[in-house]
Formats: sequence, C-alpha cells, structure tokens
Amino acid sequence: MARIDRQASTISWIPSDSIPGLIRFPFEKGVMHFDPPPPLTLVDVDAMQRRGEFRFSNRLEAWIDVEGGKITDCGYAGDGLILGLTPITAGPIRVLLPTKANPVIRHAPQVNRDEVTFVQTAGSRPGFSFVRPSMHWPFIRTRPFNIWTTVELKMRPDGSTRQRLIGASPFPRHWLYDHDGHLVEKASLTRFQTWMQSVFGSHTPWGGYDEAPAVSEPESTLERTLSEQVLQGNARPQVRNLRAGELLFRQSEEATSIAVILDGIFEVRVDGAVVGNVGPGTVVGERASLEGGHRTADLHAVTDGRVAEVAADTLDLEDLAELALGHHREDRS
Repeated sequence: MARIDRQASTISWIPSDSIPGLIRFPFEKGVMHFDPPPPLTLVDVDAMQRRGEFRFSNRLEAWIDVEGGKITDCGYAGDGLILGLTPITAGPIRVLLPTKANPVIRHAPQVNRDEVTFVQTAGSRPGFSFVRPSMHWPFIRTRPFNIWTTVELKMRPDGSTRQRLIGASPFPRHWLYDHDGHLVEKASLTRFQTWMQSVFGSHTPWGGYDEAPAVSEPESTLERTLSEQVLQGNARPQVRNLRAGELLFRQSEEATSIAVILDGIFEVRVDGAVVGNVGPGTVVGERASLEGGHRTADLHAVTDGRVAEVAADTLDLEDLAELALGHHREDRS
C-alpha cells in the first residue's frame, strides 16, 4: 500500500491601485501598505509571512492510500490556514499586526473509483474593524470584514491532481498554486466596493454563503518582467478604467501602445471571432508595434477592468518580439 500526499494553496494579497477613494488615504500616506505581487513559484511562504507580504494563505493538504491501483482510504492533513500579518507604519515605527483566523471548513471527501475530491474553505479577518457611517444611532457602525478562499483538490491513484479556486471573497486578489508551488489560476477581479458593502454577517461561508470568482490563467515569466518595467519604469503609465462591454483595442486601428491588464477579463477577437481570453498580469498590444502600427485584434472587456498603458518604445523590441511569438493568438483563428 502506498500513501500519496498532495496540496494546493492560495495566497491572498492587496495589489496597488485596488482600493479607491478616501480609503486609499492611509495607503498613500504610508500608514497602511499594499502587498508586492507574489512570485510565480512559491519558495518560502514562511519568509513571506514574516515580511507581511500577504493577508492569508489557504493551504489544503490531503492524502490518499492506494493499493492495487485503487483508493482504499483518504483524509485531510495540516492546519489548513497560514495567517498573514498587516503592516502598519507610524513615523519611524513599523509593526506587523496579526489577523484573526476563522474556522477552517472542510467538506467530507467525495470518493469514487478513480478520484477523490477535497474541498476546503479558509479565511481570516483583520485585527481591527472598519468604521462606516449609519443612518441610525449611534450613527456609526463597525464591521469585521472577512476574506476567504475555497479550494477544490482532486487526487487520482497515479498521483496526478487537479485544483480549482471555486469560491472567494470579492476582495483582495487571490492566487492558486499547485502541489509544486506553481501558480495555476488567478482571481481576475478585486471588487473592493462590493466587499465593503456586502461581505459581513451571513454573507460569508461561515454564514452559509460563498461565491465563485472569475478566474484566469497566470502570466508568463516574460510578461511578469515586462509588467514590472511598465509599472515601475521611468515612463509613468496611463491607468485606464473600462466598463464591461468597452473596447481597449480595436482591430486595424493605428496605435502602438502596450498595456498591462491590472484587473478584469478581456476577450481577444479577430474578425469578430473570439480566439482567447486574458486576465490580470497579461501584457497586450505588442504586435501592433511589430507589424506596421495597426492593432491585429479587438480587445473587449468581458468584465469591468483596469489597465496600465505605455508607449511601446519604452520596452525592448526583442522582448516584445518574443512576447508576440508566445502569444500568437491572432494566428489561431
């Protein structure tokens, strides 16, 4: 008999520019902090936790016993939750405030002849509450907002696995990693206003409610490098907000700018036919700068979205050519 252990985990973090309005004020003043984008491959989550680089991690660990090619037993392992630390800065003092854990929810494993399905929900809430105005005495209300993810892990007798992010709070950003620590799926939207207005009380998994997030595939290593150049380079990017249904790029129009998708899901359309979908972290628009200065596809916002756009000549031409070779979405039609 052989025992097979596998895991899937999420990292939940607050991206820059994901919080609107007056609530940004403590972030802009350096009192509270956004989180750096997690790596494409997890190496040392404990070190990330000590540095306060994420809000929490939902770690689903499970095992199956296999004999003669058949599953004979199965179960969960581990604690299921790694709490993050909230960095707070006051003058020269920087402290990391602990968050509060919510009970881990583990559904009974679903076993059939060839596969076991594990589902786990984990989450936390800040060590403080948000204060909101109220129409009733005492005219203020505090709410301990929750964040969470729900992970599904399927295990087979040969050791292969499949993992999905099947539930998540509308905020912050949630990334899903496989057993080897590779990023495999990303929540595509950070809906801060929805989170502030609705996620409290019974509107959480601990009150019987969960919500399936819109997800997208991870970006490539090259896209990560180029997006960092766009967002952190000398040329300040233009940040654009788009509503669902709007076009970021129109096929055949003259333009050579490059854009990094910060939030949302976009359809790539060639001659009206959908040839792909892209989400946060994806760099788009590179082919126009290489092929005569005309867009080769429509880029249509499926959801509300946000992008950062710069002139193509701020990036290396060879990198853009390599990126275009890796994309070639327009050639698939």
